[in-house]
Amino acid sequence: MLIRRILPVRLSLSVALASLMIVMSFGCGDDGGLATRYPVSGKVTYKGAPIKKASINFIPNDPEGRPAGGRIEDGQYVLTTLNSDDGAIPGKYKVTVDDRELDQDAMRASADAEAKKKGVAYNVIPQHLQASALQKMKSSLPGKYQISSTSDLEVEVKNQSNTFNLELKD
Repeated sequence: MLIRRILPVRLSLSVALASLMIVMSFGCGDDGGLATRYPVSGKVTYKGAPIKKASINFIPNDPEGRPAGGRIEDGQYVLTTLNSDDGAIPGKYKVTVDDRELDQDAMRASADAEAKKKGVAYNVIPQHLQASALQKMKSSLPGKYQISSTSDLEVEVKNQSNTFNLELKD
């Protein structure tokens, strides 16, 4: 009778331990199956002065590559691929810098007005309204840096900590 009681407990404990070992084998953090990322940071200036606020994106030359991005604050940036400040995967990248900030309240008002006119409801702001708002915005930086096809900024992230100080030019 004692054996009958111990056997289910022992079996349950074995199943629980096996499950725990399987879960732990996946690791604590989710890396999304991505290759190792290496720290990337630096400064961005225009006409010798640090850029106050902008977004920076590293667009991989490899079509299978993964982009990385970040915010420029007072000229400084740190890149993120998947987790905050985790850097970028080694490879060659085109760099984009864009200081245009979308006015979320104005876009929401436009979306609500359009939705009311059409008799529908939008859960998110439609892309055509975002694109239209972005096109109307002015940038204090040269427009060529806003998209990868016209940006002349190119870097190569290596298997080490990387620092790229970038100077934007007219």
